[in-house]
Amino acid sequence: MANVIGPDVSFYQDDPQTPQGIDFIKMRQAGAGYIIIRAGQNLWGDRDFKANWRESKAAGMPRGSYWFYDSRADPKKQAELWVSQFDGDFGELPLWCDFEDNYGGAFGGWKNWYNFMERVKALTPDKEIGVYTAYYYWLENMAGVPAASVNYFKQYPLWIANYGTNTPLVPKPWTANEWTLWQFTDNGDGPLYGVESGNIDLNFFNGDAAALKQRFNLSDSPIPDPDPTPTSKRFRVTVPSLKVRNSASLTAPQIGSILLNEIVEEIGANADRTWLNIRRLDDSLTGWSFAAYLQRVSGPAPDPTPDPDPTPDPDPIPDPDPVPDEEDTNWYRVTASSLKVRQGPGLTFDSLGLVYFGELVEKIGSTLDGTWLNVRNTSGNLVGWSASEYLISVHAPVAEEPPPTTPVPEHGDKNWYRVNTVTLNIRETPGTNTKILGTVLKNDTVPALDDTSNPSWVQIQRLDGLTGWCSKAYLVSLGLGRPTSIRQSLFPGITYLRKDVTVPHANVVHVIAIDLQTAKLEFLVTPSPNTSNVLCSRVTSKFLEEFKLQVAINGGYYSYVDNTVEAVTYCPNGGIPVRVSDYAASRGKIYSPQKTAQPTILFGSRNQVNINKVDGTIFNAISGDRLVVDKGLLVKNLAALAPAPRTAVGLSKNARWLTLMVVDGRQTGYSEGMTLPELGELLISYGAHTGVNMDGGGSSTMVIKGFDGKARVLNSPIDMGKPGRERAVANHLGLLVKP
Repeated sequence: MANVIGPDVSFYQDDPQTPQGIDFIKMRQAGAGYIIIRAGQNLWGDRDFKANWRESKAAGMPRGSYWFYDSRADPKKQAELWVSQFDGDFGELPLWCDFEDNYGGAFGGWKNWYNFMERVKALTPDKEIGVYTAYYYWLENMAGVPAASVNYFKQYPLWIANYGTNTPLVPKPWTANEWTLWQFTDNGDGPLYGVESGNIDLNFFNGDAAALKQRFNLSDSPIPDPDPTPTSKRFRVTVPSLKVRNSASLTAPQIGSILLNEIVEEIGANADRTWLNIRRLDDSLTGWSFAAYLQRVSGPAPDPTPDPDPTPDPDPIPDPDPVPDEEDTNWYRVTASSLKVRQGPGLTFDSLGLVYFGELVEKIGSTLDGTWLNVRNTSGNLVGWSASEYLISVHAPVAEEPPPTTPVPEHGDKNWYRVNTVTLNIRETPGTNTKILGTVLKNDTVPALDDTSNPSWVQIQRLDGLTGWCSKAYLVSLGLGRPTSIRQSLFPGITYLRKDVTVPHANVVHVIAIDLQTAKLEFLVTPSPNTSNVLCSRVTSKFLEEFKLQVAINGGYYSYVDNTVEAVTYCPNGGIPVRVSDYAASRGKIYSPQKTAQPTILFGSRNQVNINKVDGTIFNAISGDRLVVDKGLLVKNLAALAPAPRTAVGLSKNARWLTLMVVDGRQTGYSEGMTLPELGELLISYGAHTGVNMDGGGSSTMVIKGFDGKARVLNSPIDMGKPGRERAVANHLGLLVKP
């Protein structure tokens, strides 16, 4: 008997930096017989659930959903939120209650699971529900529970997680073979099944395809047609351009294409109706197309007599006013993390390159329906087509002033030294009787601006720009050229580390390690001037200088406020109106209350730091993109994203050390950037027990206060393809050590 394979997915299988989602047609072609989709956790829904629910149905896959039960939230409220996600369409497979929580919240244990399941049953009396759990987790949590209470769960089908075995271990009250689904691996081939993460969970159904259909009452066409006795065989195209082939196969030659909203007639279909044999109404084209991209239409038939030009011209409409005027509307800002620029207006055209979140592009044409824009980037070296839904209209850009920041010199042509005493004074001129300007500490590494003019003294420069003379007797020579590892004490309890990585590709990593036991630390998240969660964007350097901080990095994800808000009116001191995407608080004021699945770094009034765990009153809070390290281990099933600049935050197991990390990227020959698994492994190497990926890409910036009071950029940010240029973002995380 061949057990039927089916994956389970969540938002972790989708790369938020690409406009596409999971390819369920590819998943089905890979042999998946069903799909289980995460609906949410705690009191938030999975951000991709509704899209995944809709698209998997369109691909003809039998669907089940699961809810990750979270002991920190009321069971009945979780049940109610889960049921509200479906809009009446509960899918073909059971609703699976996922019990694997280890948060230690107030609503843990089997009694709360009982309340959760009973509430789901009350809300969906005609829908089957089931239990997902792991073998050892269930044993531990059911130890000491009365047998009668354990037996309550036997009425539900079991979805068991058990890896590395030929047959799954099954806990009581179920018997050995009494499982419905078996999650046998969390290391499936993600790309094979059409997802953007490298790995994917895979499951077996306890039976073959015929048993699957019988068990869940599935027809040969897994998703029942909403109109089982259609009178209309006409369909509307739902994508910008859909290929028409000479047979029902992806390998069949293309014989033409049909465009968005075009109406065609069905003249046949393959056995499972994944392909339709269609015909244009004017008989100019007949062939096979994917049914998932064709939507049945009803109503009177259109006039069979075609217009003089029945086929829409796919060529762009020339801009009627190519010369910008005072209210120029030809400029657009990218709202996706990254957006492909293609050779033509459609997903079938090859990608020429990428433009990134926040970048400006100029429109030089568009398709008839406006779904694709012909764009040119600001440097003029990339021209092509991008989907208009990821572009927001703005006024023409104005000349920008140079960034008010000072980058830290590389000093690659200098000799470097390591401090070999506990504290070494930096003096104004060579000699023990001259003015002391500052100090460096043991194991600090510093470049020599002059180590030849005086045999006993070396002129060095700190990262903050302080320049002075140190006794050569307390310095160990490291030779010519910047070392691959640099360490320097910045402020009390705050140390900077830089590391040049060569494997698996060239990267430059910047780390600031903060001892949270240091006295007089004060954190700050960018405050909002109002209650509407609208801030004025600013570069990280400006944030540091404006709030008189000593360390700062960029923060979390954000979006641009609708361009009807005039920037000059709303942000008279500069910047663009932006809105934080996830939970955020500053100085005791919660200005972005959205509770999403994204991890949140929480700071108490005494600067105690937690990630996703509220400990007392929240004073500052900032959200990231996703966890990459959890309980000292790399998070599984991280999205298979390309190497990119990264910003990350790590917290040690004892919550004493906070790690701020920035990895440079998109700079050939200097630093390429990291994938999410690489970032997680790096955080672990620096002692992170929990690690969060923040907003990265062109936003990644690390800044310190210079000796002159001005901001100094430690890394090499890249905005609009320009290395060394900072991007203005919504919020930031800063630190001050009070005197």
